Amino acid sequence: MEKVEIIVKGMTCEHCVRRVEKAILSTGKARNVQVDLTTGKVVFEKEDDLSLDEVKNNIEMFGYKVEL
Repeated sequence: MEKVEIIVKGMTCEHCVRRVEKAILSTGKARNVQVDLTTGKVVFEKEDDLSLDEVKNNIEMFGYKVEL
């Protein structure tokens, strides 16, 4: 497992945090997702075969902007 940090912009509440967590976990190849609403920083562990583009696409489907 590789630890990854990304920035997600556009989150405004705890519901947004849960959506981002769900988007990452829905890949089935990530765990230990930690989302900081104030800074937009998201840290998680991912399996080697999970691409960050897939994570980005899953999050951006909810209308947030991801900086890798």
